[in-house]
Amino acid sequence: MALDEFLARDYDDVMVDDIAARAGVSHGLVFQYFGSKKELYVAALEPLLAGFRARMESVPDGLGAEQRLRRAVAAYYDDAAAHPAAYRSLMSGGAGFREVFERIEAQRWEEIGLIASVAGLDVERADVRAVLRGWVGFLEAAILASLDRPGADRDALVDAAIAAFDAAVGTLRAHAA
Repeated sequence: MALDEFLARDYDDVMVDDIAARAGVSHGLVFQYFGSKKELYVAALEPLLAGFRARMESVPDGLGAEQRLRRAVAAYYDDAAAHPAAYRSLMSGGAGFREVFERIEAQRWEEIGLIASVAGLDVERADVRAVLRGWVGFLEAAILASLDRPGADRDALVDAAIAAFDAAVGTLRAHAA
């Protein structure tokens, strides 16, 4: 319920009284459990982040590296398309709260670690970290742009993301050789 409120309106326009009323509890009880509107917001986002993470991790191990990445990118895109307001909110920094930004960034690095391991890359190398973080930024920006233009071709976006990844990884491997 709280997440619905935060995604439907700007953070400043959400009233804890409205959330409490929808939940059938008192305003004081919400503050007793969460301490503040900000903490309620951060807590409300956690299941959304966990859902994104679970879908990214649910790609079957038996596939080849490129097919696993393709499925993960498609799942990520599908998640964003299914929850466009939530995705926009998260990518815009989660109402500007450091805690939300840090949680999103930590999740990005978890995903980068998964992607690096699937591609056989050493995520501890500075160049690998920089290139993969840049690629994730490209992917997120492309997804945001597609959400702003209904009718964007999902498969074309996934293909472009994979091509960008392949080019980036190919360049990394060429420099490592």
